[in-house]
Amino acid sequence: MGELCRAHVSGWSLDDDLLAGLMLDDPWAESDLPSLVAVEDTGRIIGFTGVQARRVRYDGESIRAVHSGHGVVEPDKRGGATGAMLIGRVLSGPQAFTWSDGTIDAVAAIFRTFGGQIDHVRSCDWVLGLRPARWMLSVVAGSAPRSGSERPSRRALVPVGGFPLQSLGRRLFRSAFPGPFPGVTGEDADAAAIVEQLPALNKDKRLWVDHDEAHLEHMFGLVRSFGGLESFKGTLHCRLVRRNGRAVGWYAYLARQGGASRVLHLTARERDADAVLDELVAHAREHGSAALAGRAEPHLQRALTQRFALLGYARQPTIHTKDFALAATLATQASVVTRIDGDVFSV
Repeated sequence: MGELCRAHVSGWSLDDDLLAGLMLDDPWAESDLPSLVAVEDTGRIIGFTGVQARRVRYDGESIRAVHSGHGVVEPDKRGGATGAMLIGRVLSGPQAFTWSDGTIDAVAAIFRTFGGQIDHVRSCDWVLGLRPARWMLSVVAGSAPRSGSERPSRRALVPVGGFPLQSLGRRLFRSAFPGPFPGVTGEDADAAAIVEQLPALNKDKRLWVDHDEAHLEHMFGLVRSFGGLESFKGTLHCRLVRRNGRAVGWYAYLARQGGASRVLHLTARERDADAVLDELVAHAREHGSAALAGRAEPHLQRALTQRFALLGYARQPTIHTKDFALAATLATQASVVTRIDGDVFSV
């Protein structure tokens, strides 16, 4: 599949081992939720769509979901129904819902044809400036022509098309710097420590991806192994945040020295989201980040608003389910479905 993607997907940078790690070697991979290929009568593969099975906790019950992504159809076959056939087959599976973290217009149209919709609440990214001058220098350096090496994508350099005014500091935007919060501390954590705390951290959520240790460690391992991709470069940090000794949130992000660090996940109980975000900002700044960016998840709205985070449209995510109550829940801050739950390797 990697050969098909390299030939026909602009900017494709994932190698075959990473593609296999995402789609085939995942501990949650299930035989009745497979990735699919389209094959001609001669046996030649002309299309592919990737499927990642996910286990989700919804109102206390365990349900299955699918993240669909990394699809491609040969250009001269796109005039037919090949893409629609692949996506339609995925959407008709036994899962409770299907989502994609980002789609092109043609794929989004196919989702709508089969009853899906654009997931507007997850279409924006946010950015906070930590060291604005250093950030601008990294943008200029990253945009310079290079010989014999891949250049970072524009979105990796500038996650949102604008300058966050809170970067001008406390004197002008005092309320954008609410911390430090009394009794709040952070600590590096592995998958086992995080999984142990998930039920308590998601107590006020109705829907969340129910990671077990094997799956979460698998995702961390992929990020660490392939973090050298130019548009995904950085050092992975995973941390639990506590208030007066009690866990109140956890986050994972890729720290980029002098550049825009990328948040892959942040979960916190609603009343503690601002404190968890503050600990993340402090850690990112301490480790050399010039800016911090992530997807504007619904449960982070109040904390991001308080910090005057700059938001901008970043992608066209889609979602499909036949359960209207489930669809409504996914659009609220009672749900947590983050980048580490889906297409962790896109920017």
